[in-house]
Amino acid sequence: MDLRQMEYAVAIADELNFTRAATRCHIGQSGLSHQIAELEREVGTRLFDRTSRSVRLTPAGQTFVAGARSVLRTVQEMSAAIASIDGDVQGQLLLGAMTLTAGDIDILGLLREFQESHPAVEVIVSDAASATATAQLLTGELEVAVLALHEEQLPAGIAHHLIRLHPLVAVVGRRHRLRGSGVTSLGALADDRFLDCTPETGLRTQVDAAFGRVRARRRSACALRNAGDLASLALEGIGVSVVPRPVAAAIVPAEYADCVLRLDDPQALLPLALAHRDPAPTSPAAQAFLRLALARLAPDSAAGIDAASLSD
Repeated sequence: MDLRQMEYAVAIADELNFTRAATRCHIGQSGLSHQIAELEREVGTRLFDRTSRSVRLTPAGQTFVAGARSVLRTVQEMSAAIASIDGDVQGQLLLGAMTLTAGDIDILGLLREFQESHPAVEVIVSDAASATATAQLLTGELEVAVLALHEEQLPAGIAHHLIRLHPLVAVVGRRHRLRGSGVTSLGALADDRFLDCTPETGLRTQVDAAFGRVRARRRSACALRNAGDLASLALEGIGVSVVPRPVAAAIVPAEYADCVLRLDDPQALLPLALAHRDPAPTSPAAQAFLRLALARLAPDSAAGIDAASLSD
């Protein structure tokens, strides 16, 4: 087998369609089918179950494709590392970002500066939520991610660089009984219809932890991905929600500022952190991005950030 056949197998696994995979690989469909048939003969088993309507990976195919992804990633990293010896950073940057507009974290500006400095790098951005992004960091599907998790909430093998801590606040409706009270406890909101984030998000993790500290259970009325949507619904009286303070400030008009209530729990905080596998990723593109991100996003932080530890 060769690298080209591995690329074909990965493309078919991604597309689950021979026509689309052939287009992606710039090869005719008959040529692709021939290469896969040769590959299957070489490995001694079928890698794909295919009919006129569908393509599925066999168990052997799943094992092969996982190994092929690892080999192709290693080859790509090796080629990029060789190119970087002459100062030419190449390859891909696999970045996970919950949102590109995360309040006072200028991810867009950071990406613009990175691309201007390293135009040969292909930046691939995923909007995976914190739990998903954490798993993808461990598997190598992502190299760097912005997570809304505390360091102790991460599994072993993930490095955590704290950038910001945003207080969580409650948002209630215009006619809610607690409007104008200024501060509330989560226990006082437990009987309301509660508007939650989806379980895989970092915000949901922090809200769950806050309710756990007061040993209160809430009546979850929905699960949305976007915290701004939760704040908007709460303001309309659909329920109550807990969101980061910058989100509430951006969504709630000034005349309804008293619908935003401070929580009496000092631990109710949403962290924003840069994370990557520990030790630092080996790809030159990821290392260059980390150096820039740590210098730009957390220049004054003492939260375990050591930009100098990243190799040049």
